[in-house]
Amino acid sequence: MWLLFHRSGGTKVVSGGRTFVEECPTCERRTRFREIEVSEGFGLFFVDVVKDKERKFRCDECEDVFDLRDQAAAPAAPPPPKAKPAPLPERDRAAARERIANKIEDELAELKRRLGK
Repeated sequence: MWLLFHRSGGTKVVSGGRTFVEECPTCERRTRFREIEVSEGFGLFFVDVVKDKERKFRCDECEDVFDLRDQAAAPAAPPPPKAKPAPLPERDRAAARERIANKIEDELAELKRRLGK
């Protein structure tokens, strides 16, 4: 029995991705790091079964790839609470109910007229 496994992988620079200048720990030069997307996939019989993508940084000089920098991410602020509409006075509620009831009656009368009843 023959099973045909394959692996695919690659990197590409993220357009509009983050960049920064810092000293590279590998080549020990002050250089620019660019955000890249590293993709990897495994498959069986020419069909990809597992795909994975993650973002990392690559040194422009030695092209060594590093994990994302540790940045103190500011905690996300909770969205502002939605303002509750002011409750309608009882008189306005009754008028709203009456308008809805009249609209329903008008729609029923139109349907009966269309059906010929």
